[in-house]
Amino acid sequence: MASRREIEGLVRELCAVRVAGDMDVRRRGYANNATFRIVGSPAWGALTAPLVGHATIMARFEAMIAGFALSDFAILNLSVDGNQAAIRWRATVRDVETKDDTTKEVAQFLEVENGKVVSLVEFLGTASAVSMRDKAPPAHAKMEDRS
Repeated sequence: MASRREIEGLVRELCAVRVAGDMDVRRRGYANNATFRIVGSPAWGALTAPLVGHATIMARFEAMIAGFALSDFAILNLSVDGNQAAIRWRATVRDVETKDDTTKEVAQFLEVENGKVVSLVEFLGTASAVSMRDKAPPAHAKMEDRS
């Protein structure tokens, strides 16, 4: 099992590469069987559909990076307990298409095995979720990755 310091380092690195838009490093931080979901109403469709598998999750992350640039990123809280981490962060989010900026605060809960994220659950403000809803990848993205 990874140490507390290693897990904290992984979480901080994944935050930094999200801000930088570095998908190569981000890909290496997730296990092949990882899961990801944004918590919210099923009425939000593909945005809140659970994603399973590395390729499916990375496709969503690529779409998020392409559509929403982050700046003024700050970690507000980060705690590690065993192989689980909880982080709360805030950033200015620019909608690349409309050029609109908003402040977004997010809470994420991660589970790490063998130095890689196996589960990521994200809570974000409802205003952000509503603005992202129409930009979510198509419904087929919720299918399990079998690669």
